[in-house]
Amino acid sequence: MQIKDYLNEILNVLSANPFIESQNLAFEERPPNAAFITGTIVFTNSAKLHFKEFVVFKSEGVNILKYGYNFLSKDNTLIFRYDNALDPQAKKLSTYPEHKHTPEELLPAKMPSLEEVLREITGLIESEK
Repeated sequence: MQIKDYLNEILNVLSANPFIESQNLAFEERPPNAAFITGTIVFTNSAKLHFKEFVVFKSEGVNILKYGYNFLSKDNTLIFRYDNALDPQAKKLSTYPEHKHTPEELLPAKMPSLEEVLREITGLIESEK
C-alpha cells in the first residue's frame, strides 16, 4: 500500500460517517516510507476526536507504530482515549503498551482502527438521542 492510498482510506471512512460535522487533517510524509497523520474531527453533538498516527508503509501493508485516539465531549472532558504511549500505569495490563483510558479507569485494549473508533463514537452519539 502506498501513502496516498492509506490517506484516501481515511478520507473515505470519514466521509461515510453521517455524524461528522467537520474535519481537519494534517499529513506529513517522512521519506522514504513513513508518514505522520494528525487530525481533529468534530461531530454533530460538538464532541471532538483528536487523533494521531505514525505510520510505516511496507509491501505487505501498513504498520502503525504510534497512535492516539482522544475523544472529548463538547466541554472538552475526556470520554475515552486509546493509545500506545509507554504509560507506567498501564504496565500491569495484558495489552501493554496498548490501552484505553476512560474517566474511571485504565483498561487493556488492543489498537482499534480509526473506523472502529468512529463506530464506537457513533454508538455513543446514537445513544444520546
